[in-house]
Amino acid sequence: MDTQYNQKFTDDFSIEHKITRVNELSRPHYHDDYELFLNLTPGLVTMVNNKYYHLNPGTLLIFNNMDLHHNYVVSNTVDYDRYVLFFKPDYIRSQSSAQTDLLECFLFRPFDDAHILPLEDRKLDYAVTTMNQIINISKATPEQLYGQDLFLKLKLAELLININSYYREYHNIRQTILNSHYSIVYNIMNFIHGYYYEDLSLDFLEKKFYINKFYLCTLFKEVTGYSPNQYIINCRIMKAKELLINDMSVENVCSQTGFNNLSHFSRTFKKLVGESPKQYQIKYRI
Repeated sequence: MDTQYNQKFTDDFSIEHKITRVNELSRPHYHDDYELFLNLTPGLVTMVNNKYYHLNPGTLLIFNNMDLHHNYVVSNTVDYDRYVLFFKPDYIRSQSSAQTDLLECFLFRPFDDAHILPLEDRKLDYAVTTMNQIINISKATPEQLYGQDLFLKLKLAELLININSYYREYHNIRQTILNSHYSIVYNIMNFIHGYYYEDLSLDFLEKKFYINKFYLCTLFKEVTGYSPNQYIINCRIMKAKELLINDMSVENVCSQTGFNNLSHFSRTFKKLVGESPKQYQIKYRI
């Protein structure tokens, strides 16, 4: 039985090229960082938000901080080869511009397979080469490489520019499709991730972000596939799962995730997860 957990990191940025013979069967998890996972192994299976995908080598996985995911290799006779890159959104956000949002591929999710980006040979070669360059820069000390911190951030920005370009091409996203107001939705999504436990009504979001609430609903559906209220509930349920598996009482989980009403919390949890909060806690407790 798999256990779910929230993986936490202390650095703003980390990258690693990992090759292991023994299959590391990770548990379903999510983390506060954004993640790029470049698979180079045949037979990889990934679970994202309770959906399973069988992936070929050369597939890039794109996870934001609300994606519950789990990667494993079916066979234990092959090397498990992958690049794993984590970064906090604020680490790179300043490199975005009004025209180019480097976090777009992590947030623009109106389709089911938004987490998966197959890379053809030329694009895969670029991704591997650039990640190796980032690894080399990250290993250097400021004494060895003047401007090491800036080189690292700029190289990551370059990688994200190209990944977003590949993402747009793969999903047939034309520039005309991307409304200039989508950046407001991205900001609201990030706000929800940090303040999911507050009373986030449409009226509140309308006043805070200076956008008509009906227009906001339209934009939010285009970007995420959900209404603002549905998205808030999904975030609260994700956080509730984390607290439950860490043995917090159902009553406290309810109050700390913004539900406040225990009956409503229990009904909503069972509707979305398929079992009651207590059943879930017993099943997945660490």
